[in-house]
Amino acid sequence: MTKDFFISYIESDTILHRAIEDINLLPDVEKATYQSFQQKIKIIYKDNINEKALLRDIMDVIHNYDDKIKISERIVATEQKLNKLNVALFLTGILLYAISYSSIVPESIKWLLYIAAIILASKVLITKVYYTIKEKKLNESILVLLAIAGIIIIKDYQEAMFILVIYTIANHFVNKASQIAKNQVVETLHKDETLVYKLKDKVVLPTPIIKIKIGDTIVVRAGEIIPLQTKVLEGISNIDMSIISNENYQQEVKPGDVILSGCINLDKPLKLEVLKDYNEGIVKELITKTEEAMEQKQGFAKTSEKIGKVFIISTGILAGILIVTSFITDNPSQFIYKGLVLLAISCPWAMLLSTPIAYNYALTLAKKMEILIKDSGSIDALGKLKTLFFTKTGVLTTAQYAIKEIIPYKNTKEEHILKYAAIGELKSTHPIGKAIRQAEGSKFDTQKIESFEEIANKGTIASYGGKRIVVGTEDFLYENEIEVINDYQGMQVHVGVDGNYIGSISLEEEIKPEGIEVIEKLNQLKVTKVGVLTGERKQGAKEVLAPLKISNIYGELNIDDKVNKIKREKQRLKKGTVGYVGNTISDAVVMAASDVSLAFYKDNLDRVTEVADVVLLQEDLSLIHKSIELSKKTYRIIKQNIIASLLLKAIIIAYILIAEVSTGFIMISIVLDLLVAILTIINCFRIAGGLDGIKNLASDLIKSVTKK
Repeated sequence: MTKDFFISYIESDTILHRAIEDINLLPDVEKATYQSFQQKIKIIYKDNINEKALLRDIMDVIHNYDDKIKISERIVATEQKLNKLNVALFLTGILLYAISYSSIVPESIKWLLYIAAIILASKVLITKVYYTIKEKKLNESILVLLAIAGIIIIKDYQEAMFILVIYTIANHFVNKASQIAKNQVVETLHKDETLVYKLKDKVVLPTPIIKIKIGDTIVVRAGEIIPLQTKVLEGISNIDMSIISNENYQQEVKPGDVILSGCINLDKPLKLEVLKDYNEGIVKELITKTEEAMEQKQGFAKTSEKIGKVFIISTGILAGILIVTSFITDNPSQFIYKGLVLLAISCPWAMLLSTPIAYNYALTLAKKMEILIKDSGSIDALGKLKTLFFTKTGVLTTAQYAIKEIIPYKNTKEEHILKYAAIGELKSTHPIGKAIRQAEGSKFDTQKIESFEEIANKGTIASYGGKRIVVGTEDFLYENEIEVINDYQGMQVHVGVDGNYIGSISLEEEIKPEGIEVIEKLNQLKVTKVGVLTGERKQGAKEVLAPLKISNIYGELNIDDKVNKIKREKQRLKKGTVGYVGNTISDAVVMAASDVSLAFYKDNLDRVTEVADVVLLQEDLSLIHKSIELSKKTYRIIKQNIIASLLLKAIIIAYILIAEVSTGFIMISIVLDLLVAILTIINCFRIAGGLDGIKNLASDLIKSVTKK
């Protein structure tokens, strides 16, 4: 049995990852995983257990780490609002600090009010330090708290409060930026639990898929996915298997036929008997593979976090050296103060303020462009993109075919080849069959069809007017003892009549018109390698995609082949990332193996859009290069901001080491850092460009701060 549990916002995903380890130790749990994008815990547990008791056990484990986390079987709103207690304590601390300067407060107790005010205002900082220590990490919060404590000891209360106020404001912006993407994912992608329409005593009951058992009867209407492996009891309809096979494969089903899970019912309602439960179907197998790949996938940490961590550790070590050195110098107070200055500036203020604003703004701009980037780390991954692989069918092509040329054998007339091919494809639901019938144009009498058989990915066999017509691949005709004599290398279907080969029809698959521009744009964006991974033959794919001028086309690949190709490409690149644009459930495994993945949003492909790092909300190829262009620009601007921030820090550290500093230098250092932060924030305007960028960013920032 499988169930999803949704959780509320938490201070750190690390808490949930550690809780998952403990949940996996529960006796009734077979496997538990945490999906941070959806803020969802997926639990696979044993049959016939007390689900309420299991939920209580899971909640107990999570609350051992953080008792404020809410967990539910339904989606929990993830909008993070400022905690009323935190705000009240912070404002009370500021007010108390201001009152301390009043003449009505005796000088003898002013220091006590200063300390009380700082403690009241430091709730956010203390909470963050608590979680940092609990997770056994080192970040700027610990060093800032040490700096404030040291400054209080030397009785420089004004600087202590100044540091605290700036830190709290910066922390708010950081939290806003980290939450915006998750909110967008929840709004766009979350769906209720998958329901199946179970037939019981002539009544159709919506039932969770995990509760459907072998032998149950279900009803699948036109346009719906057939969720489980089933056998047709009643009804005749056409089904589409392209959702899991990435090939244009349709066929007619009738009572007695077995249908694999994952295909789409195209025409009429079907009454089906369930042959395999949810844990045994093809879709479940693909989902399991995808989850395993996601667990191994190393998500991209933001560049600012990587650099900030190194800076914080280096600054903390240097501050410790200065403070220890004070014990063996003639001027210990000077060395102690210098150490406190270093601890205070260990917090990269400019980075903390400008970087989340840049990410926040880029994520908001992307959403306006119909692009959903799930995580700010994905912006960095797209910003470093060097190789991008596409699946072919449905992404670069429209999955529609047209006849390019008719190739006769011996003296057979072209119109005869087209006529027999159309008859052979008369009852085919495949797009190639439709293209041939449309090109021939005649209306044949279907009553003359004595027999018809369609074999997926191979071809058709029809008996019509006493003639046996075979239409399909070269191998398919050989299987039917028809020798193919043809040197043509492109995509084609071969035609045989009464055991004799009469010729072939060359086809071309329509590419999406915007594809040429997209590939050109990718080259301009310094994506050095663009490739295609397909299950089709390489030569056929190359011919179809020739107008796109893609040189790296790899054909006849199964899912494992595609995953291995992604892995080898990641090993080849010393710098840069590998991306993949997918379209079907089978692509999800390959997407999970890549550094960053993109997919078009489709209601019936929620598994693909859950896995994708970037979801394109409109089926428009140009959104691919737009998302990469936006990310590369944002990544470049963030790097510029980081360099500016670190350069100022280096100057301040150098000055501290060679010159004497007096009380108040901490405030001067932070003010200088804030000035650089303002410059870096202004630099963020360039993400959208010009005055419009300034207006839009200012508007977004105001909404971000004032939103309730």
